[in-house]
Amino acid sequence: MLNSLKSILRTFWQGAVRNKGLFFACVLMMTFSLVIFSSIFIFRNSTQNLIRVLEEKMDISLYFKKEVPEEDILKIRDELLGYPDIAAVEYVSQEEALKIFEERNKNNPVIQKVLTEIGENPLSASLNIKAKESNKYETIIQEIENSAFKDKLTNVSFTENQKVIARLNHFSQAIELVSALVIILLVILSVIITFNTIRMAIYSLRQEIEIMKLVGASPWFIRGPFLIQGAFQGLVASGLALLILIPLIWWLGPKLENFAPEIGINLYFWSNFGYIILIQTLFGLALGLISSFLAVNKYLKV
Repeated sequence: MLNSLKSILRTFWQGAVRNKGLFFACVLMMTFSLVIFSSIFIFRNSTQNLIRVLEEKMDISLYFKKEVPEEDILKIRDELLGYPDIAAVEYVSQEEALKIFEERNKNNPVIQKVLTEIGENPLSASLNIKAKESNKYETIIQEIENSAFKDKLTNVSFTENQKVIARLNHFSQAIELVSALVIILLVILSVIITFNTIRMAIYSLRQEIEIMKLVGASPWFIRGPFLIQGAFQGLVASGLALLILIPLIWWLGPKLENFAPEIGINLYFWSNFGYIILIQTLFGLALGLISSFLAVNKYLKV
């Protein structure tokens, strides 16, 4: 068994060395494919994280007239909790609203001065509404506008991240589509180069193959070196792709996070480093093995 494995590995190495130009061209093409594949994988998951954060920030705020008593607002809160599309309703009193406002603007002397000059709390009590699903906010607003307590409100504020989320989804889908087309093109080129690499390897080792046939070697023993070559190319490409990906994420991550801090590409990459390596390596192995298997079936008759 050990001697057979050594023989297969020796034959594989001879074929790779004799056709090293095509071997490295194939590895290079597969490396580009894996870099783009991993980049899409990381970007998609980071984008989904950003969308989840934006959805969590979405809410509807109902601001009440100052003369509306607290018990009436609490009754309205209980009524809203009965709506099927509402997940939670938070009551914010006038005092709590003022504390939150002052905390957010503690470094703004102009606002602090205005509050002092007013001498009273200018803010009103409110209810903050969270929907069960982000696409239900419009329905909830319509129900509020048709409600019996509508006249007690001064304003209905909708922290609308819905359009941002929709645009982000469209952008993410467009990037994925373009990247997928590029991957398909690179995979096709990788398969074509692998075909030629295996064909040249078979041609350069034709005498060794004939000898193996004559001594009764099994078809899989003869095919083994070429399948190992494809797998080896996939592993080398995966390693090179990782060497490219690490500095790429290190450089690009902070730039994207300056634009959207919640996207967290660096955090996602390093916290899922092992998983990303596994997925990338499996994709590289599959690409190498499948390409080699198809090429062997076409060019090696055993």
